[in-house]
Amino acid sequence: MSGTSWHLAFAGLRLLVVEEGDAVRVPGAGELAAALGTDRGGLVGAEVPLPNALGRRCLAYDLPTTFEAPTGYALLGLRALFERIPAELFRAAGTALQKVEWLRTHGFCSRCGHATRRHEIHEAMECPACGHLHFPRLSPAVIVLVERGREMLLARSPGFPEGMYSTVAGVVEPGESLEEAVHREILEEVGVEVGGLRYFGSQPWPFPHSLMIGFVARWAGGEIRVDGKEIVDAQWFTADRLAPRLPSGLSIARRLVDDFLTRTGPSPSGG
Repeated sequence: MSGTSWHLAFAGLRLLVVEEGDAVRVPGAGELAAALGTDRGGLVGAEVPLPNALGRRCLAYDLPTTFEAPTGYALLGLRALFERIPAELFRAAGTALQKVEWLRTHGFCSRCGHATRRHEIHEAMECPACGHLHFPRLSPAVIVLVERGREMLLARSPGFPEGMYSTVAGVVEPGESLEEAVHREILEEVGVEVGGLRYFGSQPWPFPHSLMIGFVARWAGGEIRVDGKEIVDAQWFTADRLAPRLPSGLSIARRLVDDFLTRTGPSPSGG
């Protein structure tokens, strides 16, 4: 295999990595074979198509969920690796995990129950009995930074780390446009109305299989009223008064926040 290949082995949702002090890296082909020992079945991997920008070949391996990492190795979830591995590798690992999980969960046709097989042309699992094609699942979600002059609206979900606030996000529902999803999610979760939507960018997000589509929106009316379920607190913040903890720098949520801070900067009075 090429020296420019990534070998990404997953036991369940955890990636096998080599521990080197405080640093971690993914094993090479020889290291992976040594880590698996006699369990060579796990080396039957699937090549994962990656964006051309990553410039690497990627092979994903599905290990038994009971696999135990040998000395010098560890099995870590992608969230635990979020800022411990390069952004390009994190993106490749997220892509590989989604493919492995898709293959794990589409071994049988959901229409007729027959065993499926890999399609010869399409990136799909094919049912030889009824012909139905099962493509990898992708769930579009909108993520929005709401601004009001020099203020931005950040919210806190009950599952966030302590003190962290982020932009509001939600899954697009069937029959909904992206813009309609933005208006609905903001109104449902924080109780305000928005306008002037501007597309910001997108990011693949492997938790578990989302595509985050980012927007900037202007506050158009209403007072903050959190739903108490998806959001437990929301506040207006400025460059001079930020949330105690912001999202990771690898996330589109943080890019939205940083863009706002760049555009607004500290207030002229410094307070």
